[in-house]
Amino acid sequence: MAIIFRLLLALLGPEAAVAASLGGPASDRSGEPVFAVGTGIGAVGQGATPTAEGYAHPEWLAEADWLRDRLGDPALKVVALTPSEEFDRGHVPGAVPLDWPDLEVTDTSDPSLARWREAVAGKLTRLGITPADTVVIYDDGTLFAARLWWVLDYLGHRDKRILNGGLAAWREAGGEIETDGTWVGYSPSHPYRAAPNPDAVAQVPAVEAAIGEPDVALVDARAPEEYAAGHVPGAVNLPYTVNAAPDAPTYWKPAAELRALYEGAGVTPDKRVIPYCTTGVRSAVTAFTLGLLGYDVALFTGSWAEWSADPARPVATGTAP
Repeated sequence: MAIIFRLLLALLGPEAAVAASLGGPASDRSGEPVFAVGTGIGAVGQGATPTAEGYAHPEWLAEADWLRDRLGDPALKVVALTPSEEFDRGHVPGAVPLDWPDLEVTDTSDPSLARWREAVAGKLTRLGITPADTVVIYDDGTLFAARLWWVLDYLGHRDKRILNGGLAAWREAGGEIETDGTWVGYSPSHPYRAAPNPDAVAQVPAVEAAIGEPDVALVDARAPEEYAAGHVPGAVNLPYTVNAAPDAPTYWKPAAELRALYEGAGVTPDKRVIPYCTTGVRSAVTAFTLGLLGYDVALFTGSWAEWSADPARPVATGTAP
């Protein structure tokens, strides 16, 4: 059947193949279709994704074969969200390094977010990334690529994807590995101009208002012992590691399994979800996963670091009943 399907697609032309691989064009949160600029990388989609069935946004994940076929395209930028020493040991050819501490913000007040946006835009400019680029982000099994994905989503960047399975999946697919410790990066064409998406972030007042609100679910993505020591009242504890395979390659779990996991904890699709952790890195994985499933998500990027900084804010302790 697979051979017959491919033959039919070949006869119908590339547009039919695109529609078949994506189920139609990707769309942003406004519901408007998103088409790639430049070479049309985003319009092609991700190709065959073993676990894509049931995801609301399968185009958010890039498979290793998809990336390998497009490596070197000027409209494609690859970012390794890894420490520099890991990057030097081996990385996807042409990738540039960036680590999650460079993206940290634990004060979600308006002035702080404005300064942070400017600083991050400067980093992206120096890396040679523009809002028109297709950006593929990967990690080495930490799942922290989701942190940069969320940052780009908040900045209004349209075509950003996570390499499903990370560097281990790239190796498993026979992808070339560069070990040269030096990197050139991409040539900056103009300053990165953000178009912030305020719906992507939850600030302290939104978290305060969510406590006891039946239409909002608070998800603590930290380890159970961290949750037990202190958490936002009403939050459920689902560690970020539950979203992907426990061993490398850390592929995202199938949609049906993820839906059952979250709905079983009371995190249902009819609710707005606010994930948090310590500094918004681990919970970015949760935010990405729930968005992948089609949930309405706003990351509390200030997370426990910001919440616990004010002793007047309520804190619950102990494990969930």
